[in-house]
Amino acid sequence: MITTLHIKNIGIIEDITIDLNQGLNVLTGETGAGKTLIIDSLQIISGGRFSKEMIRKGENQSFVELCMYEPDNENSMDGNIIVSREISSNGKNMCKINGRMVTVNELRDFMKQFIEIHGQNENQNLLENKMHLNYLDGFIRRKII
Repeated sequence: MITTLHIKNIGIIEDITIDLNQGLNVLTGETGAGKTLIIDSLQIISGGRFSKEMIRKGENQSFVELCMYEPDNENSMDGNIIVSREISSNGKNMCKINGRMVTVNELRDFMKQFIEIHGQNENQNLLENKMHLNYLDGFIRRKII
């Protein structure tokens, strides 16, 4: 469970820490308030692509840090896992899991078990009959392997 999200120098966000509570958390606000930047930050911390243009104007780097409470995970320290990603305007990344440097690919593989982001209308493929056999085949392959 994500407990804290810290975002620095992404788009209009200068520096914000969001404490999330157990259960349902809802992001609301006017157009341009930065809701999408929060979702983008979750994608970034999950090993997603990052464009230098996302760095706040006048800054040289951006930073996203996520704290999760996962007491049953082997990587947790006192039940917590801290993941961070710092990206410089020169394109260099520094990714860490509990203070240990990892590659973007390692970060992506690790975060797959915690965060899955679906965009608007991505679920529409579920309604297409031609996709149903693909879903069934994929499910059967996972069960066999």
